[in-house]
Amino acid sequence: MANYCFLIRHILELFKDLKAKEANSKTTCFKQFFEINSGQEIFNDIGSYGHLNEITSEKPKKLREFSSEINSTAEFSSTLPTLPTECLEKIFKNLDNELFSCLLVCRSWCRNIVPILWSKPFDKLSKNSKYKLIRTYITCLSDEEKSCLNSQLLKHGIKIPYTTHSLFNYSIYLKELSYMELYQSVDSGIKHYRKSFIGHNTYKITSLLTKSICRMFLTKNITDTSLNLQSFKIDRHFIDIFPELDLFSKVYPGLSQITKFTLNYDPNSENLFKFLQHFPNLCIGLNFLDITLPYFENDPTIIDLLNSLIKKQKSLRDFNLSGARIGANIIIPVLLSSHYNNLISIKFQNLDFQNVDLSKLTSCKKLENLTIYHCTGLNRSSLPLPNNFNNRIILKSLIIGCSPKYPQIPTIIIESPLGISCQELCLDLITPEIVDAIKHNCRNVTKLRLRDHFISINKNESFTPEFLINNLFHSLLLERLTINISPKNSDYEELNIHGRDLPSSCWYLKLHCGFSVRHLYDLLLSDECMASISALIVDYSKLHTGHLMVIRDLVKEKGTLKYFGIYGKKEFGKEELEVIKDLQYKYKVNVNFEDIDF
Repeated sequence: MANYCFLIRHILELFKDLKAKEANSKTTCFKQFFEINSGQEIFNDIGSYGHLNEITSEKPKKLREFSSEINSTAEFSSTLPTLPTECLEKIFKNLDNELFSCLLVCRSWCRNIVPILWSKPFDKLSKNSKYKLIRTYITCLSDEEKSCLNSQLLKHGIKIPYTTHSLFNYSIYLKELSYMELYQSVDSGIKHYRKSFIGHNTYKITSLLTKSICRMFLTKNITDTSLNLQSFKIDRHFIDIFPELDLFSKVYPGLSQITKFTLNYDPNSENLFKFLQHFPNLCIGLNFLDITLPYFENDPTIIDLLNSLIKKQKSLRDFNLSGARIGANIIIPVLLSSHYNNLISIKFQNLDFQNVDLSKLTSCKKLENLTIYHCTGLNRSSLPLPNNFNNRIILKSLIIGCSPKYPQIPTIIIESPLGISCQELCLDLITPEIVDAIKHNCRNVTKLRLRDHFISINKNESFTPEFLINNLFHSLLLERLTINISPKNSDYEELNIHGRDLPSSCWYLKLHCGFSVRHLYDLLLSDECMASISALIVDYSKLHTGHLMVIRDLVKEKGTLKYFGIYGKKEFGKEELEVIKDLQYKYKVNVNFEDIDF
């Protein structure tokens, strides 16, 4: 395994060097066809780019030299057994952006990497690369489909190539489908090849191509269930381009195998409404369902459709509901009565809880994660009572988000059995009442997260923000603390905790926020700090040598730090790298540049 890790690292370094050379050299793209008045062939230029010659010549040459170097060492080659496919998959899934560089190493690697890359090809896709993705998918269409498409595109003065075929059938690897993302990519591709379409409505052309490619995804003819389409997403921002029901109802397997469905509902689409009427008959195997409704939506018909969808599913494990001004009192009881034996994670956001009974949450014995975020109308009668708490659940995570206008809601939740049972607590509001409720009820909490938190104190109270924070931390058997402040927040670089606030039980600290060198020193190295931090993770783009030297001093003086995670910063100066190397090699600290949770 060690030899394989060395091999992968060496190859990645090789490709990085070649990428740097490519960046310094200008490459010119030559298209086979230029704009003409009619019959223009689009998505036809695979293999026609000048830089491809460099890829097919210089890189393999370097790789052959490296391969010869490896093979010339008998000892190395004799100790390099073939890794099982399962092991390769686990390695490749953790390489992220470097995965592209591994495609050209050998056939075995290529076969394992292509399915990973093409399972979510729309993720992080730049605007300038969308046409390339669609160009490749068009090569996967059958000759019959291409012929049918061209007969329809003829009146629009364009056509797609007949003869080009792909090396892999990339379409079968897709696992997450968003019709909006597909439509946008097709539209971008058409306008890339036909500049005269820019600024004009290309809905008919784009819809033809989008439906053909979507139909290809929905009619996978495969026996390997690991390649099934797993997720389908509907986004309300492009709801006017949602296709007719026939696209989904007259194909097989269609959406019957998906396990994840995300719906951002828009009441203005007749096609979407018909789809939702039919969808419970198309799919009954969802384990993840995410529903967002417009806050003004008050049509009881859509509530009935959603209830039908929930009831039809065999085993819902994750459920998110957002924006239901009315209907929450109907949807939630149906959810809890139908899936109380399966639910693991529930998220309620921007709901009106008036007349909603949440007492049945205690019957969800497998429930681990509960989020109640910026909801209104919640009162003590909505929640389970302690004396009725016979079927005890143990929440791993309880996330509470609340506006300062409704400070009583977090207190009510924390004082209920939900707060008593949780092990991890996330807050965005801190008041004396909330701290007092935590102190008396949350004895099982060992992990605390503060997310864009706001400290609210009445003018007639004698508490200070510093006192509340200190009291909160020391009222728990706190082991792990995470502070998350968004860069958009005006308090992003105002870290309001000090060394004296960290209890001696705290060994894990994650900072998603800004902080000065002085503040970091006071937090970790002051005489008031009794915590023995062994894992420190920071996400701060302005991290510099001064911060890193404080971390090094922490290791030198206390010797407790074993793991240091850095992310949010991509490039480091010479002095910064020297301090990092000191931490790694001199003080034996495990330094990682990815966000890894414990």
